[in-house]
Amino acid sequence: MKREKVNKKQLAAAAFAVFFLIMAVCTAVSRAAASMVVPKVTTGKVQEGKLSILIQGKGTVETREESLLSLQTGLRVEKILQTGTVVKKGDVLLQYDQNYLQERIEEKQAEIKKLELAVEQAKLTGQPQARVEAAESAQRDVQLSEDNYAKAWEDYNAAAEAYETGAAGQQQNLDQELQAAVEEKERVLQQAQELEAAGEAEEAEKLRQQAEENAEQRKAQAQSAYDSAIQELELQKSQAEESLQAQDSARAQAYNAYESAKEQDAAAAENDKKTAEAGSYTTQSAQVDLELAKKELEKLQKVQSENGEVKAPEDGVLKSSTIAAGGVTDDTASLMFGWGGYRVKGNLTAEDLSKAETGDEVKIMVPGQGKTLKKNIGEISGNTNQQGEGQTAAGVFYAEMEEKEAVYGSEISYEISRQTDSSYKQVIPLSAVRKDSDGTFCLVAEEEKTVLGNEYRAKRVAVTVVEKDSTSAAITSSLGQEDKIITGSSKDIAPEDKVRLEE
Repeated sequence: MKREKVNKKQLAAAAFAVFFLIMAVCTAVSRAAASMVVPKVTTGKVQEGKLSILIQGKGTVETREESLLSLQTGLRVEKILQTGTVVKKGDVLLQYDQNYLQERIEEKQAEIKKLELAVEQAKLTGQPQARVEAAESAQRDVQLSEDNYAKAWEDYNAAAEAYETGAAGQQQNLDQELQAAVEEKERVLQQAQELEAAGEAEEAEKLRQQAEENAEQRKAQAQSAYDSAIQELELQKSQAEESLQAQDSARAQAYNAYESAKEQDAAAAENDKKTAEAGSYTTQSAQVDLELAKKELEKLQKVQSENGEVKAPEDGVLKSSTIAAGGVTDDTASLMFGWGGYRVKGNLTAEDLSKAETGDEVKIMVPGQGKTLKKNIGEISGNTNQQGEGQTAAGVFYAEMEEKEAVYGSEISYEISRQTDSSYKQVIPLSAVRKDSDGTFCLVAEEEKTVLGNEYRAKRVAVTVVEKDSTSAAITSSLGQEDKIITGSSKDIAPEDKVRLEE
């Protein structure tokens, strides 16, 4: 019996040991399977610090100043420097065709001779014409209009006074008639009461109705008579007012005509004076044309005295022109001349425009030099007419440089790098920042206890990005210092997915 009890205890212990052995094997198998299926992640922690700003882009070398050089009109261009050509003060930018210039001078001289003859002919033939003073007749019309206006004003005042008096009288008549209607109605109603007291109720009711009808009829007649009388008075006043306005308008027209006549007479008198002095208006017109032609000839002769050359006013560069060799200049023909030394013009994206600051050091790489120039941003300007993120040329910056350091028009590369002025409480790797339809977030590997041991699961934590650089992002969030922020994974993961930490 005792031996049988011992055997049972041994069997139970053996079974228990086998159970734990099986559980250990299952756990090992489960973890081995998990290591093959569950994504492996790398993690980081929230740090405190600054961000590094890096701005890279392209730009060009241009002049610090520019001036528009106007050209003489009506001349043919023989040759012109190619745009972008660097020149010294006094270098020839443009050469006019000398033969064409001489032809234009001769044409202008012939034109001047014709105009001189036209002036003399006009002086001989021009005579002042006899005329009648227009202001005299216009002045008589003014006096007549004043008389008519005065009469219309008197009529209007009389009509206005008649209206006020008549309206008051009609109102008094109306009030009296309405009062009489009320009194008559009350008298008849008293009679009806007496009939009713005498037992003649039916006759009394008829009398009351008759009294009401007669009173309303009398009131209506009185109101109608009043309205007709007032309407007639208003009509008379309105007609008088219209007549007054018409005479006022006629008076204004008469005065305007008088002033116009005086101006006409003055102009005619002035014309007569000029005719007496110069012959006629034709003489004056020809004289003006003659003076203009002489001034044009002087300009052409000045161009000829300069050998038909347009020279650089300063050391600089021919930036652009609106005329080509073989073309004839017009009013729009000009040269754009750059001077005052060189500067870099760098293009900024919309995002970079908000980061760059005046005084920032900029590294400039000039093609073909194999060296980097270090300059400082002197000016930043932006274009506010951008349509969204990703737009280029949102603004530009300028940095001064020496002429010997680069060639005008060269395309350069630049780099601006510095740390942010402020230090941020929460800085995480940029790779940890994620976005979906619900907003910006990161995933945190959160430890969980299970029957198979401790496991990790990806938990979503909302974040707000304050600023970022190429590797990190400054954020505000509920993250703690010990949170394991997922910065990378062996495969795509989503919130609540199981993950395992990279050892």
